[in-house]
Amino acid sequence: MRYAKRYTRIISARYAALREREERDQKSRCTVARKDPEYVKAEKILLDASIAYARAKAQGKDCADEEKTYNNAKAAVDSICADKGYDLSLHVHCSKCGDTGFIGERLCSCAMPLYMALVKEDSGIKRIPKFRFSDNRAGDVDCAQSKQLSVLYDKMKEFCDRFHDTRVNFILLTGQSGVGKTSLAYAIANELLEKGVSVCFLTAFEFNNLMLKYHTSNISERAKYMDFLLDCEMLIIDDLGTEPVLKSVTKEYLYNVVDTRIVRGKKTMITSNLDLEELMLRYGERTVSRMTNKSYSVTRELLGDDLRKFRF
Repeated sequence: MRYAKRYTRIISARYAALREREERDQKSRCTVARKDPEYVKAEKILLDASIAYARAKAQGKDCADEEKTYNNAKAAVDSICADKGYDLSLHVHCSKCGDTGFIGERLCSCAMPLYMALVKEDSGIKRIPKFRFSDNRAGDVDCAQSKQLSVLYDKMKEFCDRFHDTRVNFILLTGQSGVGKTSLAYAIANELLEKGVSVCFLTAFEFNNLMLKYHTSNISERAKYMDFLLDCEMLIIDDLGTEPVLKSVTKEYLYNVVDTRIVRGKKTMITSNLDLEELMLRYGERTVSRMTNKSYSVTRELLGDDLRKFRF
């Protein structure tokens, strides 16, 4: 994925800068120690012993004497450093990756916070509440959708846990205002971000404005408005149907984004106050058909009370 490669470049550069800084600090500490004649003499003896030991090993000789001389010389240097407080080691912050940020091709756990910050910066996800699956309290109140919401939360948690293995690539959640759609979308977004999945979360109004900017921009500038929408692993558009319908923008780009992501096997979630019939009237049968294809999509209508009337 294009943005994943960008994150990799940024993380690699940050860790390279960290290693360079530590190498400079080590060099500076060594410079101080080498102003001490006692240390300089001991270091020279250690260097000579190291060369003699390595040469004897390479020639296949019995190198017990050379090894003993080397160990004694090293012990002498270590003793001087300990007595005089010389710290000449190269500091490594993460022993697992050696301050590279990666273990093989896999991102090291020490680099995950940076990766998450980059994902959130691109997705605008910092704006949404930190609502999690564990924060759902609909089951604690006497609302009509209590049982349905509990089942839906369990299913969506399973979707997040199996994100890279599930056949589901599209989720359409409809229902009247206040029944809990947006909170569930928040929970999904935050759960996936915790797993290192790149998520883009937009309201329908924000999505519409973004597509208007894309439509009216120069070709050379368009990529910055569209690339992340098409490349992110999970796109969530909340409250579809609340945005104004802009000629040659709203319907056309919604279809293009939905269709392209489905073709690429990317996962998308849309919530809407409109039912399927209303969605077809507003966006066209072609678009809704792509959203509701049972081979890769899950469609749910959430019915019940306005949860904002309840005290949690």
